[in-house]
Amino acid sequence: MDEKRYTALGLMSGTSLDGVDVAVIETDGVDIFGFGGVAERPFLEKENIFLNRATKDALNWRFDGLPPNSFAQAEDIIDAAHIAAIGDIRADIIGYHGQTILHHPPLGGEKGQTLQLGRGKPIANNFGVPVVYDFRSADVEAGGQGAPLAPVYHEALVRYSELSGRVAVLNIGGVSNVTAIEDGTICWATDCGPGNGPLDSWVIQLTDMDFDRDGKLSLSGEVDFNKINQWLERDFFRRPIPRSADRYDFNVLNQMDGMSLADGAATLASFCAQSIARDLGRFDAQMVIVCGGGRKNPATMAMLDVHTDAVVVTAEHVGWNGDMLEAQAFAYLAVRTLKGLPISFPQTTGAPHPLTGGRITYPSKSLGSRGGE
Repeated sequence: MDEKRYTALGLMSGTSLDGVDVAVIETDGVDIFGFGGVAERPFLEKENIFLNRATKDALNWRFDGLPPNSFAQAEDIIDAAHIAAIGDIRADIIGYHGQTILHHPPLGGEKGQTLQLGRGKPIANNFGVPVVYDFRSADVEAGGQGAPLAPVYHEALVRYSELSGRVAVLNIGGVSNVTAIEDGTICWATDCGPGNGPLDSWVIQLTDMDFDRDGKLSLSGEVDFNKINQWLERDFFRRPIPRSADRYDFNVLNQMDGMSLADGAATLASFCAQSIARDLGRFDAQMVIVCGGGRKNPATMAMLDVHTDAVVVTAEHVGWNGDMLEAQAFAYLAVRTLKGLPISFPQTTGAPHPLTGGRITYPSKSLGSRGGE
């Protein structure tokens, strides 16, 4: 096997549309040897206007007919924002997740569909290194869920940190997902349900804030358990794992008329925690390590602690950067793609067999004949 180590840079922009994360790791695509620089760049208000428009158009389009013109405008903005976010950070290879605009998992025997906006070529040309992008399409085309893709990186992190026993790595972003790992090996992984997405949308709809900072709203409200019990009867929660979701699969705000701001926030935080706890119940975890923005909401964390028997800690508790795990994951996946190693597996996405994925593109000026586009 090729044991060459790479300084790999990963890029992640989540469905919350809050901005771009940049993280560098050193890896051979199997093991992690160290961590490099990180950076963040929020989307500007004028950029968010275009990105929200593209997202709304995608929800109406639903892969039927010609793609809306707003996608091309949004893609230009996304590429430029990622180039700006990288700045003067350098690496041997870049993993570019892009911006998920729409994700439909496979249902009823039909293959799923997924769309991440973001072109590898502008990034490759700007920084003069290979770029791996479009990580999800190959898995979806093969009949997989296309998500989650970070589990193989979570497995590598657990090995790097020499964590033994039954460990669950939980990411709470727009959607939540968990990887169940026993003694350094993945048992299974899945999207669990809503993450911060519905709560963010509720706060944006009713206030001039973008999210529930420090969980102040969620902590001050009363949970409506009847509503949560109804929501947990949705089709998504009946599907076998592994399963995947789009952030807008859990758009329940139209069922919250008459609820106060605080009660709605508390209820949505609890919806997030309870949906996660249902999947964690399949795995007798000794420790749940939480990364992503949801770990910063004390209400979500407290509710998760109530509904699970495991010790619930943040990524920082074990020495990880909870804000940058997803960006690091796509740096890791880029190297695996370059080496032809699998990035999705039957136990993580439901793929028929371990699959590599991602498209590789090279800088036009120096390596145009090898371009992957």
